Amino acid sequence: MPATSSEGSLLQDVRLGVVRATTFGLFGPPEQFVSQARALGAGIVRVNIYWSQVEPEPGRFVWDSLDSLLDQLAGDDEAWVTVCCSSPWATQHPTRWLPASPAIDVDRYERFVRELAGRQPGRIRFWQCEIEPCLPLFWAGTADQYVAQLQSFHDAVKLADPDALVVLGAAVPGAMLGEGAAGAETWARFFGRVLRDGADAFDVFDLHPYGDPYSVPQLVHASRAQLAAYGCEKPIVASEHSGPLPTEFPENMPYLVDLLAVHQQQFLGEAPMPDTLEDIESAVDEPVVALYRRMNELPPTLQMFMHGCAPELDDYRHRLACRNLVMRTMFALAEGIRRNLYYPIAPEWDFYRESRVAGVLMFGKLQLMDSDGGVLAHRNPAADTFELLARLLDGVTQVRRLAVIDRPDLYVFDAERLHGSPALVVWVRREDSSDSDDSPSELAWPWPFPSACAVDAHGREVPTEIAEGTLHLRVSATPVLIDSVDKDSVTTSGATRRDSPSTA
Repeated sequence: MPATSSEGSLLQDVRLGVVRATTFGLFGPPEQFVSQARALGAGIVRVNIYWSQVEPEPGRFVWDSLDSLLDQLAGDDEAWVTVCCSSPWATQHPTRWLPASPAIDVDRYERFVRELAGRQPGRIRFWQCEIEPCLPLFWAGTADQYVAQLQSFHDAVKLADPDALVVLGAAVPGAMLGEGAAGAETWARFFGRVLRDGADAFDVFDLHPYGDPYSVPQLVHASRAQLAAYGCEKPIVASEHSGPLPTEFPENMPYLVDLLAVHQQQFLGEAPMPDTLEDIESAVDEPVVALYRRMNELPPTLQMFMHGCAPELDDYRHRLACRNLVMRTMFALAEGIRRNLYYPIAPEWDFYRESRVAGVLMFGKLQLMDSDGGVLAHRNPAADTFELLARLLDGVTQVRRLAVIDRPDLYVFDAERLHGSPALVVWVRREDSSDSDDSPSELAWPWPFPSACAVDAHGREVPTEIAEGTLHLRVSATPVLIDSVDKDSVTTSGATRRDSPSTA
């Protein structure tokens, strides 16, 4: 589905990007990550900034985190800051981290936002009001309170930087579809109220399309329908996406009952969040500990999300993550999404991977890179896939899914680019979750170019043949990226530098 007129005019180019993580400089010095993101081909980066780290005491402003981000930006880098109203002294729910909550004094809040957005006007393009406010984990307030704060946020940002874009706090799948998760109907009502009363207080609608990649079109369509129902034509972006998650495998669910109960308590705001780095380091969820005690008895599809699993299981999960990244990105771009950011580029902290808490088991292996001493130095396979796809889609103006008669299982995406011929991304949908490439299909596709270069999502070359204007190759469940230019433009050298720091 092409972008709407408002999307095409407000966000003219298409950019892939990355999110640092949930925190940036909140519990320690802000990390260097933008040069690594740029080396992956990211055109936009996003961080969360909390009121507590910018104004730790009334009237005392500390700019370490924001200035670190600004100093790391260069050239055409685009930046996005999600602002969280979290403070031990200025908000109704006192905390340094989460959940955010309504400001006690609106004037103080507006001053904080003006100072933040006015620090270097024109350098941060996107300012977002909260993370996922429909979830109590992220917002300890009502929809009406959020709308009021959104309006104050909008006015403060526009006063400080009139050309900046204000982004609504992100919607999660349950909020758009009203199904499939505890609290989903409540989340849907939350966004209905916000769109009804706050449509004039934001420029861009944000969607976090986690879950099955094949659900992305449905989520985007549902979001556009909700916006249209309130006469609200706004561009839709995706500032977070990644996968797979443990809950996407049915065989895992019987073992996750207790863990999901803990996770649900956190998301519904029924369990307190840690507020210091010491609290985070010492946090333990007993259901996670219990799973580790019986790790060897668990399904392989659950073990692969656990720290210290067998290498072959870790490799399997990496392969699924590479496929997932390509699929989710192509679905999003084909639906007119013009900003698509992967979460996260790196873990929250070095110790995070070994933590025994629900959030780490659910999301702890999603990062593109690993850190050592706070330095992002090791690429995971999905990082190479990200770079591979970013290179192929450099200068992309539009992505379309092309229907193939009598082959509903065949997914072919055409990417139009400014700098030359279109590129293709192709895969075959499998009914199971296996990453098996057994029984590949023969693809014959019109190809008016003298050459073709094809690699799969793992960077492996795929043999091609061109005969009488037709491209012939074999495709499978692993996406294949096809270009008409030399292979250096579509392959990545990431495999040879995976253990070396990436620099600008």
